[in-house]
Amino acid sequence: MSTVTVAKKDFKAARRSKLLWAAAIVLGLIAAFVGYVSGGAPGADAEQVRALFRVLTMLLAVLLPIVALVASYLAIAGEREGGGIKFLLSLPNTRRSVFVGKLLSRNGIVAGGVAFMYVAAISTALTRHGAFPAAVVFGTLLVTLVYGASFVSIALAMSSAAASRSRAIAGAFGTYFVLVILYVFPVASVGDIARWLHTTLLGADPNPDLYNAVQYTSPYLAYRKAVNLVMPAEMRQNVFRSSLPEDLRFEPAGANDALPMYLQDQFSLVVLAFWLVVPLLIGYLLFERADLE
Repeated sequence: MSTVTVAKKDFKAARRSKLLWAAAIVLGLIAAFVGYVSGGAPGADAEQVRALFRVLTMLLAVLLPIVALVASYLAIAGEREGGGIKFLLSLPNTRRSVFVGKLLSRNGIVAGGVAFMYVAAISTALTRHGAFPAAVVFGTLLVTLVYGASFVSIALAMSSAAASRSRAIAGAFGTYFVLVILYVFPVASVGDIARWLHTTLLGADPNPDLYNAVQYTSPYLAYRKAVNLVMPAEMRQNVFRSSLPEDLRFEPAGANDALPMYLQDQFSLVVLAFWLVVPLLIGYLLFERADLE
């Protein structure tokens, strides 16, 4: 059984999940609803469609990690607890082929959900507005697929390290809380924690650039910044306002150039690449060394 065979088998098994189908349908309905509501917004048709996809990316920033984690957190841990891993690792299979096969299949599932949402959004946009700004549509689609793949990598790494379903579930919840929730509902945000450690514990002078750099390690913020790369200047988000001069904090155009290099939109690609690659390397090494008996 080769890597491709493992991927095909796993994809067929995973696509029978009612939860994943429900998630895909919900994403599609959200996209259609946002597209329909945007029909009454002021502005030219192409501008309204760009605004539609900007809103969709804001929703996907929060929702897509849930889909990716749910689709992937039991990819290997579930096989270990259920005993299916012994069958998968029978000759001529290797742990590498199983790991890569699972990665391909889970990425395919998440990409399918994203594609379903985009088809719904594009269909609604064409029906309501008759406009198709290809650069924004395909640009946000590409960035979104990378964002989803980064959470698949994280979930697969946790699944490789977890010996049971309960640990994998706990890891998925913890990951979502630390990498997303703390940035959406900042009751005690990462930036606030960094500020407290820096100013109160260490007694240093406030440094907003440092606190924002710590926050920029999150794939959630990296995705929001990466979307700016494919959006018109007037629709870009100023994520790190505390690092900007006061006259630019609410001015999308030109704000990015006023930031230090490590806080600019382009650096988001480095952050996403880190979460795409490093968890996979760690997860693979842990899976290679794990006692599966």
